[in-house]
Amino acid sequence: MASFSAKERYVARILSSMPALKNKVKYLYQAICYLRYGTKNPEYRSDFPIMPVGELGDDMSSFGGYYDRPTMMGNAIFTHTTLCDTSKKPRKDAPVNICVYDVAQEKMQKMGASHSYTWQQGCKTQWLDEDRIIFNVFEDGRYQAHVFSLEENRVVKKFGWPNQDSYKDRFFLSIDYRRIMALRPDYGYRNLPLPTKDEMLDTDHDGIRIVDYQTGEVRMLHSLKEIARVEPKELFGKCMHVANHLMINKEGSRLIFIHRFYEGNVRHDRLMVSDFKDMKVLVDDNMVSHCHWIDNENIIGYFRYQGKDGFYFCNVVTGEVTCCEEMTALQNGDGHPSCHGDWITFDSYPDKGRMQHLYLYNRKTRQLRQLLEVKHGLKFQGEGRCDLHPRFSADGKHITFDSVMTGRRQQYYVDVSAIVG
Repeated sequence: MASFSAKERYVARILSSMPALKNKVKYLYQAICYLRYGTKNPEYRSDFPIMPVGELGDDMSSFGGYYDRPTMMGNAIFTHTTLCDTSKKPRKDAPVNICVYDVAQEKMQKMGASHSYTWQQGCKTQWLDEDRIIFNVFEDGRYQAHVFSLEENRVVKKFGWPNQDSYKDRFFLSIDYRRIMALRPDYGYRNLPLPTKDEMLDTDHDGIRIVDYQTGEVRMLHSLKEIARVEPKELFGKCMHVANHLMINKEGSRLIFIHRFYEGNVRHDRLMVSDFKDMKVLVDDNMVSHCHWIDNENIIGYFRYQGKDGFYFCNVVTGEVTCCEEMTALQNGDGHPSCHGDWITFDSYPDKGRMQHLYLYNRKTRQLRQLLEVKHGLKFQGEGRCDLHPRFSADGKHITFDSVMTGRRQQYYVDVSAIVG
């Protein structure tokens, strides 16, 4: 495996304040590395059967979405399908279909279509239970969330606010996807104009909202102004603020989120936790990437701690942080971790040979093994990239992931029950 060195990653960090230059240099360097290391690589290498989610037409692509929630519940896997070229940016005039694939019967059921999606997160589609699925749409001139019942084969609930993360059929959290679009288009929607400068500076009326599933009542949980008041910094006054990547724990008692504040082109991160009343800062060393709940009090995440980038365990109650040495030692960068019991699955970005790697790690035995590696063509870059975004199924017996190993985006699943038990 031809991995990128610490020196190469350091150069990438230096270029981060110059995004346009970084993207050009990055693509050129990746192309040179691929010619040297990757031209003879196969589409994939795996000791496990890799199964596609449904049989798709020649021009159709599919994808699951983000790594933070399972796409597989029992024998059913939700997926997004499209006829668009997914190496290009999403188009607001070209919707994706939201479907459920029955593995046992090998049948695909369409739930609806949405114009509000990204290649990274789909429509923030999420299982509420074994019957109902929530996903975002653009309707009546605003971003909304719809709930579809598989049993009734229809939309059974509509909300006037979009979903960011849901807790069963109790409540969901909502953010302004226009603000996200202005600051990080990988995760924003294109259906509405970007906020004005005054709107971006207004931190009183934007932030994290909570929506009651039964009544539809919505209220501001934490405004951006309130978030910025927690351990404030002098530079906050000249920054654009956003709260993103909200994740609710397993019992619905806490949420973590990333508070990002932009000083021109320079992005700063800090990881925060809330018990739905009070907030506190967990990590504040300028870089926070992908996190996931292990249980109701512990998370794993890739972030910078005491000046060192790596995978860390963090207890959100005590604030204790410990490094996961085995995962960090791979030096594969900020993979996406998904947890089930003591097991963690996580991925890597393409190495110099354009191969992405999928791993399993047991935090109790500290056993680490590679499950598979798949090819990622140079065609898929920037917003069109395809991270594996591995997701444990709800019962932990399978892992679903997205890949462009065949030259088009598609969701796959692999049976890991022999390992996980």
